[in-house]
Amino acid sequence: MADAALRTRALSLYRSLMRSSRTWPGPPKEKQYIYEEAYILFRRNQHLNDPDEIAKKIDEGEKRYQIAWHYKIPYPRVHNLPLGAFIEKPETEYQIPSQEMGSLDDDLDDLPGLSKSRR
Repeated sequence: MADAALRTRALSLYRSLMRSSRTWPGPPKEKQYIYEEAYILFRRNQHLNDPDEIAKKIDEGEKRYQIAWHYKIPYPRVHNLPLGAFIEKPETEYQIPSQEMGSLDDDLDDLPGLSKSRR
């Protein structure tokens, strides 16, 4: 029974997406994107056998469909990552530059047209 219900949901979603590719209010480029994306993703997942995995994919497709129609944007939603998600801890601590480089005041004295009152 569960397999029949999943099949019905999947076919209903596919028909809705194909209908959307014809009736989408945006430019033809977006209509073509909807058609190709639905076709590719359904073909890619047609061999799934696990009912939980199938249900998860159908839920994802239905949510994406609803968001697309609500915001009139057919492209997938970009998910923000938490701050520092890809930052690796540096191997060494930050070191203060040595004083051998000279001071900023010495560099400013060399610039033409910059008086000390302008600093």
